[in-house]
Amino acid sequence: MGPLLSLTPWGIQEQTSLLSTINGDKRESTISGLCCPRLIVPANFPPKFGRKNKPLPRVSFPFRWDGKIYSSFQLPTDPKPNNAPHSLSTKISLNNISHEIIQTDIVGRPSSKHENPFGRSVEGFIDWQIHCFRELSDNGLDLDEMEEKTKSIIRRNWSAVRKVWISNKDDEAIMALIVLLAQDSDLLRLFETIANQPRHILLRQRQYTSLGRIQELDSACIRDFARRPGRTIYEKAGSRQELLAVQRVESRDTLENRVFIWVIGRMIERAWSYAATNRHHLQSNRVKLVTRCNRRCSEWQAVESLKEVAADHLHHPVRPNYTLQMDARYSKVHKTYKKLLREQQVFDDAWEWQRNLWSESARQLMFCTMTEFYTENYVSTAYYRMEGEYGAWAETPVAPGPFETQGGTCFVVDSRDISTNSTDWTENPPFDFAPHVGSVGCDQVLYWPKSETLVIVWFVYWTGPSAHIPAMINSAGLALRNLSSDLHRYTRIPYRCYGLMLITEGRGSSEVPGVGVDIWPSSGESETVALKIPFNIDLTSSAQFENLIEDFKTGIQLAIDMAC
Repeated sequence: MGPLLSLTPWGIQEQTSLLSTINGDKRESTISGLCCPRLIVPANFPPKFGRKNKPLPRVSFPFRWDGKIYSSFQLPTDPKPNNAPHSLSTKISLNNISHEIIQTDIVGRPSSKHENPFGRSVEGFIDWQIHCFRELSDNGLDLDEMEEKTKSIIRRNWSAVRKVWISNKDDEAIMALIVLLAQDSDLLRLFETIANQPRHILLRQRQYTSLGRIQELDSACIRDFARRPGRTIYEKAGSRQELLAVQRVESRDTLENRVFIWVIGRMIERAWSYAATNRHHLQSNRVKLVTRCNRRCSEWQAVESLKEVAADHLHHPVRPNYTLQMDARYSKVHKTYKKLLREQQVFDDAWEWQRNLWSESARQLMFCTMTEFYTENYVSTAYYRMEGEYGAWAETPVAPGPFETQGGTCFVVDSRDISTNSTDWTENPPFDFAPHVGSVGCDQVLYWPKSETLVIVWFVYWTGPSAHIPAMINSAGLALRNLSSDLHRYTRIPYRCYGLMLITEGRGSSEVPGVGVDIWPSSGESETVALKIPFNIDLTSSAQFENLIEDFKTGIQLAIDMAC
């Protein structure tokens, strides 16, 4: 079996979801981007994508299939603004094969020029997730016992993590960089002085100048003078009595002013986006403050003194000149520029890898619930990066546990924690089931050794109609049954297999955010529990959020009780 494209994480086990084989005969493949399409390839051929040939991020567990070892890889989404669902083309390089994968129905990213109602809901969902991770990785926090920080990683205990993800939510709009900038009155006053009196320089330009105003000639002007017909100065000046001369012209089109204009433009964009995303918090002091900041920035952007300055041709990150580094005013501009650019990179990364970001967030929700209700045999802590990469914020080891449950000791086996060397997991497996569970594309496995029970956990990012989710749960349940048969055949152990799916609710969800619970099959013994998480979770009041989290915890306990 060669490289494959699968519509769903479990597509290789549930054959109707399998889409196409990638080989040298076809130059492109088309696949729906509504779910989590996966590229499944032999483990010794890691794929790269894009013009820079960056590696695709590995997801799920390596697995053995037809005598070979395979790995699954996540496909990117589109970080560029668009006002409607659209197609995204991604060039993949794989073992000397160049292939183009076209994903359809990609959610459009909203902007001031590309308004998109569902995209706005997705942006609010992404903002909420980033906000939670930033709360945990904030370098300025006072740390508790067993917590510490380095330059790039911070360690937090699970009680602190629970406060961020599942504790009572504030009814105020979430904190963001644009709020901090809008609150900095000293910075805004400084920006106003720059807008009214921007730094300028005198440029030396050659212009045809009347004889009475000539002050300077350079070599080019002298050569032009020599080529002109005539014997005297007045004859060479011609009928208009002008000669080419050097003039000093005032200009504000400098690097520092271009950076300032970029900063103002970015603040306007972020302020507009913040107000649109937090439209349910219009009476919030933060939203009002950001709205006022937006108006002031728009006024500065329109001042006559900066009309000639444009930031369109800046190449980021800008290498600062002396003024940006040493000038009392412009050094503050440069510091703000670096903060805004870093934030933009974080949001771009989150949009491009929003499927991975949801997996990271779902892990946090899962672990928060388990550490709250079950006792760990050994105390663990969580590790976080200061910035996301490929949508990932947590650092390994990501999983807590093992836990003591009513069914005995439960081990949390997370795909993020396995070695990057695929052969270690399949050739020297820590568990009998290890070489096979990756065939259903799961992100985690909950394992009870005493009862030989497995709960297969999927984190599914769904952006299609919510009405299609039951069919997906049915598909995953059938794939789980096939896995159970494979495990019995290969290990001779009658593992009891159950499923738990944390899936985003997609389009058409209820206006009142809540967690929906679906159980499959609808009759007989339950095998798979699906918890549907709404995209508009950021729209909840503190009371609604509390109810939503309680429903989520109940769903997790239901899945664990089913296994125990």
